[in-house]
Amino acid sequence: MGDANELILQNFRCFRGEQRGKLRPITLLVGENSTGKSSFMAGYMVVDQCFREDILNDEPDFNRDPFELGSFKDIAYTANRKGSEATEFRIGIGFDKNLLGEDGNSELDICFTRKDRLPHICTLSYRFSETEFIKFERTHDGTKMTIPDFSTILRMRLASADSLIRRTINDISFLSPNLSQYPKSMMATDLIRLRMSGSFEENRENIDLINGYLARLVEKYSKYEANEMPFDPQDIELMTPNIHRSLAMAPIRSKPKRSYNQIRELFSPEGDDTPMLIMRLSEANKQQWNRFRRSLIEFGKASELFSDIRVKSDESGGIDSFEVQVKVRSGKFMNIMDVGYGVSQCLPVIVNILYHCFNGSTGTSLFLLQQPEVHMHPRGQAELSDFVCNAYKVSGNRFLIETHSDFIIDRIRLLIRRGVVQATDVSIIYFEPNGTSVELHNIELDEDGNLLNCPKSYRWFFLNETDKLVGIED
Repeated sequence: MGDANELILQNFRCFRGEQRGKLRPITLLVGENSTGKSSFMAGYMVVDQCFREDILNDEPDFNRDPFELGSFKDIAYTANRKGSEATEFRIGIGFDKNLLGEDGNSELDICFTRKDRLPHICTLSYRFSETEFIKFERTHDGTKMTIPDFSTILRMRLASADSLIRRTINDISFLSPNLSQYPKSMMATDLIRLRMSGSFEENRENIDLINGYLARLVEKYSKYEANEMPFDPQDIELMTPNIHRSLAMAPIRSKPKRSYNQIRELFSPEGDDTPMLIMRLSEANKQQWNRFRRSLIEFGKASELFSDIRVKSDESGGIDSFEVQVKVRSGKFMNIMDVGYGVSQCLPVIVNILYHCFNGSTGTSLFLLQQPEVHMHPRGQAELSDFVCNAYKVSGNRFLIETHSDFIIDRIRLLIRRGVVQATDVSIIYFEPNGTSVELHNIELDEDGNLLNCPKSYRWFFLNETDKLVGIED
């Protein structure tokens, strides 16, 4: 289904009705406080949970650190009046490619209702075009599957029904070079028959309708001509959404410590694991550590936050204790407790991006960064944009950044003008309050870094303040 190019929210938190935010490799979320920027990020993480962690039969966690959205009544849109509560909400992902990676549009939607005070998945829908779709709906009897002009009950749980159709599509694409005859093929027929209640003959008509529709989809979007050769399932992106793994960093990172103990720590959105990660890397392969350290130093010098970094044993804290030191303007290495707070607040962001870009696991990640500029001076904020753009170019990893920094936005605009990144690599989503709800505005940029499609309210405050400074009053 291609890369995700849109997050779709309907009756979710402060978003009334349907709101669509364009996703690009570098997406900036801007707007006033309490306008839903963190909720937007959390919505993406929920979809990631559903598919990457295969929890369609369970329920995603809407309160996974660093996000805490509450119960269903806290998540479903509610206006400030009685009886305005939404009975369901929807989170969807739009894709910029059709089934086989060609230009087109497709969508994946998850609809939630209330069950035991928590959000409960009620429907899962794949829409491949205006007329082609597959929808799964939870019922008391199993999962209702709907395709154009037909629906039937599959007596299995929603995730099992989804998996069954995926496997059937793969069988179709792999086994039959002549798809027009596919409903006669027995493998997918047997797959469905074994998972549907009742006898084969009672369900034969339904089975053939399902197989026939899936075969037509595969044939319609296949790269191969009929009778040419069997299809490779890996070429069929029919129901394989490319949802990038999300890694979220909290807006407030953990306080620095004078010394740390060598204990195993898992990834933390607040960066509690960062000192341990630096220590492990310093003791691993020296060539890898030197490469990693050079990248850290390059950012430190460009941002004027530090010019070197090292891990040093701290004998006063015990045999397993260590401290993280950085070299600052004095030319001396100093404990991170004794330098500007911006150093300890930026390290979790920079270290985790570098680790996953150059030393991490395979696959593209989407970094959800909440106010990465916290406690950084203007030059550091601007250099953070250079760092992010370079990380994208080197590794292909993507970034969804909530920011209040003009320096971040303006530097990215400058990098577009210089040709470091393309205008099509960047999206700005402006969150505009509108009564009791929030409206999303998708702002694009041209090749000179100019902002396009800006609503009147965007930057109004700053422009008005500038007018006042030069003597132009309302």
